[in-house]
Amino acid sequence: MKQFRFLSILVVLAMILAACTPATPAPTTAPAQPQPTTPPAAPAATTAPATAADPFGKMGKVPAPKIGYVLHGLNNFTAVIKQGAEDAGKALGVEVEVTGPAQFISTDAINMFEGLIQKNKDGLVTVPQPGDVWVAPIKEATDAGIPVMTSNVTAPGASASAWFGQDEYNSGVILGQELRKIMEAAGTKTGKLVVGSCVPGIDVLTARYNGFVEGMQGSGFTVGEVQDVTPENTANYSAWENLAGANPDMVAAVGLCSLDIPNLAQIKTRTNAKWFIGGYDLNVETLDAIKAGTAAITVGQNPYLQGYLPVLALTQYLKDGKPLVEGWVNVGTEVVTKTNVDELYTREKDPAAATAWYADWIEQNFSDLNAVAGPMPTK
Repeated sequence: MKQFRFLSILVVLAMILAACTPATPAPTTAPAQPQPTTPPAAPAATTAPATAADPFGKMGKVPAPKIGYVLHGLNNFTAVIKQGAEDAGKALGVEVEVTGPAQFISTDAINMFEGLIQKNKDGLVTVPQPGDVWVAPIKEATDAGIPVMTSNVTAPGASASAWFGQDEYNSGVILGQELRKIMEAAGTKTGKLVVGSCVPGIDVLTARYNGFVEGMQGSGFTVGEVQDVTPENTANYSAWENLAGANPDMVAAVGLCSLDIPNLAQIKTRTNAKWFIGGYDLNVETLDAIKAGTAAITVGQNPYLQGYLPVLALTQYLKDGKPLVEGWVNVGTEVVTKTNVDELYTREKDPAAATAWYADWIEQNFSDLNAVAGPMPTK
């Protein structure tokens, strides 16, 4: 069995992605969850000569697709991706198996991905974090005749057909611009901003940081270099606690991952601090902090759509005979502040409410995935 021991990288996504632990106001762009061996060749009976629209020769030839989905880890954030994928399976009448490592360890996730190849899945989806270590496993799948979609984290150079995620750079711009407005309206127009990343160097988090810096350009605020606040929750709390102690003059703390706002809110409350809090994702703890006024703003990335839409794309190709989606499907970015948090609180807290809300949204905005797919983001 193939092992990737040299790639023992511990990573997260969140709430994280995101971020990176998880779902209504109108969104700013569009709204908002085995063991490896050498894979066998795809069954010849389900294939046909490849074309541009049908690169695997399976378009409309798999009446009962079996789809596998590998998350980069398990937490409150990825539970929303999981729900989206499983809801898609139920709505579309296809079998969907969602798995992921208990900890955000890439080698464990890759082993699970290879295990799904061995199960002869008709299509696969993965959150490829970090992207560079996933190029080879994804190629193994596509070489075996299995179409692959990715979500949440990009994997440049991989042979996956499409990526489903928000415009990460633009989300950072939005966060910077909106946080600036909130602080200036409250009378704070200058000062130091401390920014933390749970996994520095990950492409999507770097894009968020760079966008945030752009969003703050022309203001009186100073954005410091991104700080490593780690992906494990207890260590993340300690990292932010240390940063707050080392920067008593900061006017705002900004986290790029989903676990940051809940931890920052606890620190701010415990120390009776006055700095602003901004960050990412719509887990309930974050929304509670927004409702209480402890945090000022959060940006959501629609993890439910990151789960649902890749399964929809594979089903439409394998079962319905539509061309395979290629490129980038932008799932949209949501901005949440105290002024609109109540409008989506129920959707994010109640899985049944999320299922119903997103069913309508998908019908209105993503019924034709090939029409909304575009080139991959460049920033």
